[in-house]
Amino acid sequence: MSGKTIATIYFYIISAASLALIVIGIFGSVNFFINSTQYEKYPLRWGGISNCEYPVDGAIPVVRGPMPAKVLPADVVSTPSAQEIQRAKEFCIKNEEAERVQHRVDDIKNAITFSLVGIVLFLIHFPQARKQSKI
Repeated sequence: MSGKTIATIYFYIISAASLALIVIGIFGSVNFFINSTQYEKYPLRWGGISNCEYPVDGAIPVVRGPMPAKVLPADVVSTPSAQEIQRAKEFCIKNEEAERVQHRVDDIKNAITFSLVGIVLFLIHFPQARKQSKI
């Protein structure tokens, strides 16, 4: 194979890959548009379902270091207090909202980035591929 043939193949492969990037960017843009306009709140990642109404028993949003286990009598059952349940619920809702915002930013960032990179690569490589194939 000559250098001209290899260059032509290279430019066409990069052009095809850039078209794929453009398609992915358009898909991301449509996905972002639909998620923004058709849902009351931007959806959670991976179709996550809100479970803040039913927190796990004892789920307290406080990070603590390692602590020695306390030995309790066998007949004692520990349940979270109303304040602990309320704190856990507020913490869960706050985290969900932060995740919604982050997901929205990631979606728009990916849509714009894929589209722009695809367009730039296509505009650089496709004319070169056409030029190489005509000579």
